Amino acid sequence: MRDFTSNSYYLFILLISVSIAVTGCTDEQHPDPEILVNKSIVAHGMDKIFGKEIQFKFRDREYRLYRDSLTYVYTRITGDSIEDVLHSTEGFSRFKYGKPVQLADSMAVKYSSSVNSVLYFFQLPLVLNDPAVRKEYLGTRIIKDSEYHSIKVTFAQESGGEDFEDEFRYWINTATKEIDYLAYSYLTDGGGIRFREAYNKRRLDGIMVQDYRNYKPPTLDISLDSLPGLFEKHKLELLSIIENTHVEFIND
Repeated sequence: MRDFTSNSYYLFILLISVSIAVTGCTDEQHPDPEILVNKSIVAHGMDKIFGKEIQFKFRDREYRLYRDSLTYVYTRITGDSIEDVLHSTEGFSRFKYGKPVQLADSMAVKYSSSVNSVLYFFQLPLVLNDPAVRKEYLGTRIIKDSEYHSIKVTFAQESGGEDFEDEFRYWINTATKEIDYLAYSYLTDGGGIRFREAYNKRRLDGIMVQDYRNYKPPTLDISLDSLPGLFEKHKLELLSIIENTHVEFIND
């Protein structure tokens, strides 16, 4: 799953308001996807995440997230002994009872990707400003009687990580600017396609936290853009529930 460096975010808070202010200069029929994503970041409150340490549980594991203008630190705690730490500049480390554990490169990559995946989705849509992200506006569509902007996301090979061939769709509600649906295709572990529906939205310190229903289509020979229609026709299989529980701020 996606990884990104946060050095470029030092100017993000200053520039985002300027980016939004020039919306009127954009063709209303072909809005700038960068501006749409920046508006969505503000709508989700993810512009407030810097300098905060957030803790939550996902599938019986504890996760911690901290980022500032220069670095991020992702932590996963399993049981009372294993701690996996992914640092934006220092890379991945595993500790057992507080002592470092030597891992084969292949296992370090596997654990690092697993930690990053959970924190990636938790921080949406902030991570859509990763320098490796390539955004394309696809127009609007109706999903469950609401209008959405469709955004296609692909990744540059350079700085795009091992999963640079993944492809995503994000559907941004034209009224609320929130991401209610997303979909992606991936090639690892034999490949697959997923569609997620956000639910249980709540705000903590102004930051949106939401859970997801995770679906898959009946075949891989299908486009990401067709998934909302299949979802409305109940032709997607519910695979799992993505729940982030016990969310709290350790400090501000």
